[in-house]
Amino acid sequence: MMMTSGEGVKYKSSLDAFSQILKNEGTKSLFKGAGADILHAVSGADVLAGYDKLQMIVSGKKYGSGAA
Repeated sequence: MMMTSGEGVKYKSSLDAFSQILKNEGTKSLFKGAGADILHAVSGADVLAGYDKLQMIVSGKKYGSGAA
């Protein structure tokens, strides 16, 4: 099986990939790019919080102020 880059497949399975990366590149390499993912999640949470606040300002309702 060939990948689009023309190289052969490096790993046999997810577990094989995990173990080879850990052995060859170290533990730190498993978390490369995690900072960007965390910032993306935080920005999404900020948008949701801002939307909720705007909704409370516009409608004048507070959470738990009405019947279900």
